Amino acid sequence: MEFGRINIKLDEYLKTHNISRSSLSRKGELRYDTILTYCNKTVTRLDIETLAKICATLNCNIQDILEFEPNISKK
Repeated sequence: MEFGRINIKLDEYLKTHNISRSSLSRKGELRYDTILTYCNKTVTRLDIETLAKICATLNCNIQDILEFEPNISKK
């Protein structure tokens, strides 16, 4: 059964707010590679500490960078 999926909108948020990945990495004390996996949507497991650091650094809500897309199946 498929429940839906989580869309990561971090890269779009950074572009909209004119924030570089390297700036987020430095200010959030996060590895650049970690930011890159979130931006490229290649992260396989979301880390709540990483997400908290990103939100605190960007002064945003989790909904600004993550979105749940439910599976809408036709019956």
